Amino acid sequence: MNALTLRLTTPPNLKSADSRLSMMSPRMPRNTLLDFFEDFASIDESFIVHDDGYRTREMTYREVADAAREFAARLSREGIVANDKVVIWSENRGEWLVALWGGLLAGVVIVPVDYRASVELLRRIVEIVKAKAVLVGAEVQAPPDLPAPIWALTELRRREGESKPGPVAAPPSRPAAVFPSTLAEIIFTSGATADPKGVTITHKNILANIIPIEREIRKYQKYGRPFHPIRFLNLLPLSHMFGQSMATFVPPILAGTVVFSHGYSPNEILRQIRSRRVSVLVCVPKVLDVLREHVQRTFPETAEADTLAGRHFLWRWWRYREIHRLFGWKFWCVICGAAPLEPDLEGFWRKLGFLLVQGYGLTETAPVVTLNHPFRASRGTVGTPIAGVEVKIAADGEILVRGENVTSGYYQSGGETAPAFQDGWFHTGDIGEIDPSGQLLIKGRKKEMIVTPQGLNVFPEDVERALVAQPGVRDAGVVGVPVEGEERVHAVLIVEPGADVAAIVRGANATLEDHQRVWSTSVWPGSDLPRTEGTQKLKRREIQRWVTAGASGTPATVATGASVEDVVARYASGRELSPDTTLDELGLSSLDRVEMMMALEEAFQVTLDESALAEAKTIADLRALVGSEVSTSALRASAGQAGASARVSVAGGLLSEPIAFPSWNRWRVSWFLRRISLPTWILSLARLFMQLKVEGREHLANIRGPVVFASNHLSHMDTPAILIALPRRWRYWVAPAMAKEFWRAHFYPREFSRKKYLWNSFWYYLASMFFNAFPLPQREAGTRQTLRYIGEVAGDGYSILIFPEGRREPSPFRPGVGMIASRLDLPVVPIRIEGLDKVLHSSMRWPKRGPVRIAFGAPLRLEGDDYQALAKRVEDAVRAL
Repeated sequence: MNALTLRLTTPPNLKSADSRLSMMSPRMPRNTLLDFFEDFASIDESFIVHDDGYRTREMTYREVADAAREFAARLSREGIVANDKVVIWSENRGEWLVALWGGLLAGVVIVPVDYRASVELLRRIVEIVKAKAVLVGAEVQAPPDLPAPIWALTELRRREGESKPGPVAAPPSRPAAVFPSTLAEIIFTSGATADPKGVTITHKNILANIIPIEREIRKYQKYGRPFHPIRFLNLLPLSHMFGQSMATFVPPILAGTVVFSHGYSPNEILRQIRSRRVSVLVCVPKVLDVLREHVQRTFPETAEADTLAGRHFLWRWWRYREIHRLFGWKFWCVICGAAPLEPDLEGFWRKLGFLLVQGYGLTETAPVVTLNHPFRASRGTVGTPIAGVEVKIAADGEILVRGENVTSGYYQSGGETAPAFQDGWFHTGDIGEIDPSGQLLIKGRKKEMIVTPQGLNVFPEDVERALVAQPGVRDAGVVGVPVEGEERVHAVLIVEPGADVAAIVRGANATLEDHQRVWSTSVWPGSDLPRTEGTQKLKRREIQRWVTAGASGTPATVATGASVEDVVARYASGRELSPDTTLDELGLSSLDRVEMMMALEEAFQVTLDESALAEAKTIADLRALVGSEVSTSALRASAGQAGASARVSVAGGLLSEPIAFPSWNRWRVSWFLRRISLPTWILSLARLFMQLKVEGREHLANIRGPVVFASNHLSHMDTPAILIALPRRWRYWVAPAMAKEFWRAHFYPREFSRKKYLWNSFWYYLASMFFNAFPLPQREAGTRQTLRYIGEVAGDGYSILIFPEGRREPSPFRPGVGMIASRLDLPVVPIRIEGLDKVLHSSMRWPKRGPVRIAFGAPLRLEGDDYQALAKRVEDAVRAL
């Protein structure tokens, strides 16, 4: 190739973001959601960014739309037609939205199920709606005996290594029977022992929410341009109507980007906000509470009283500029919903200078009823009704709602529908009042449903049935009790003499959904719970007053130097604990576990991994986890004091300081320097020593990157030889892995002389710059960090080149190649090199010219967690070439 005629192509990840400034403009009247779909379907900007904890995948608006059309066509081919039901049971991911829009295009009714729901609840919902298919995510395990076909959501995206298709075919025809009143979704409330209620949501219901918000946003469109692109970190499940709205319908109005994150720990949330330059956090109040604790631990002065009341927000911004630096300068707003927001929590975030928007709504209202205006928010209120929605307060204080956003009723449940809809008004069951300025204030709840801190509904009857079914229980009443401003499930029991209350709760919780589990208990002093005359309904208000008067006790506090049991007791509401006590029986939600993890970290001055905590089943497991971390901290401290290596041995394994992976070698200037240098002098020089024969290039012709190139290892010239053999479209998008241990002097300078450190570092930086190489630990810890880094590299469009033998001689392939390919869902292209060991052997100081053969094999797709067996598959494929 003539170096003077190079055509430098800007990498896709380095494109200008100027085009993001254009927002979605409606081109047609909004009669159904399909009109909304057509408006954003041609936008070539980022829509979804999904970080699954190992790698990040991005989808543009156009890609989501194209994939949705493909899915609609597939539904038609499978005989799934208009008004059929398709269940989605998955964590948040881009394919979730693909399935939603594909279903709507096909006229199919989507039935979302919370990914944290049990298999039993999933099965009952599938049976109720007679689902034609169940779409499952990567973090759930669907049973094979479901009464409907099971499809993997990951199949709805084009995986790496697959051929790039031609123009996408639209579904056979736009559904002729789609009208504003056509059913779009059924959102079920979860019940463990009773049939769940399905809220029917039509196209009209959702549009009644979208259109008023869109009109209001248009008024401020010109002022928003300096803040583009607007990125939303959405921590609400898509199965929740509010979370779905803030991921599916609102961001397209702004041509915004939605980020889905795997972890919910404060450190992970902050990492996502800062690294992805997030503008808006969408969450439940519980997340804000967890973040508040983290901020107050880091900056104790934030716990002080607000001294800037009434001052301009710039004063707050300057006073708390360190907190804004912690979150990143682009972060400025929190949208909070799904559960009540305590005034002190709202005040804390406003005090720091962040904009906080909250509203009020229910699943039955699709979901918004009222919304705070971002620039005219009234503290302590949930805003005014959105356009087209009417709100009035009944004589008994109940909030009544009327409007096109209100559901027409519950799925196949006329008996449930009639009491909730009277005289054209939906009875919310909440108590409130409207202040003189028209702002709605929520005062409490009339109906007996409990709303958890995560915004999930708990029907007391479901929990009571589970309790009464336990041996030794005569009667049970369940109420919601406030604990530190959050509503928790509390059980009041009448038990047989000598009954083990802890065992009763443990047995009941085992049959309940995660959010329904009993958090605390009381034993009623009499022989009967208070009930009404005639109907014998529980007088829950009377029971609740008795509980809040002091019968339930107060959760234990954590003292300095506490034991693991002392810390856990804070979340066990005084329940007796033993080493065999399981975490499940404590009734902890996922966010409760995060809070407990933070308390353990603070009490023992350690850093815990969220995934390791998730694997802990009992108090004894927590003891072992914290104990190993305490030992690690002590060993790290002693190693630092002794001036020894940063690596220390703990429990037979190796721990290391975080690896300083290079990111600068993917900068724009680095890419251009490499793009010029490789063809002009680096690879040209290497080519002089090779009589190169390349085979199997046809295997690369119809696949897309990124992929994992896995090769046998013969020489230091292996990487240049492979780059020469690769077609041009692959050559400059490769990131070779180099053994971290080869660069020990660079990473552990204390163990070597200054001269050795400088020389080793010099070659390390050259390799990183000119070959885009990165360190790969072979015998040290850092697997998760390495996988995350490789995921970032692959997310930027680079293919990974690894040598699984780990040494320049024939050896069994190490399991790392199986882990990388399986965890990151990347295809593996096997490569065989012959002859390079004679061109530049490990004992030679200078290469000599000789014949070299490089053969590419067909891509392999590796799945599962038997990484040794997967590596053996790759090894066999390489040896066979």
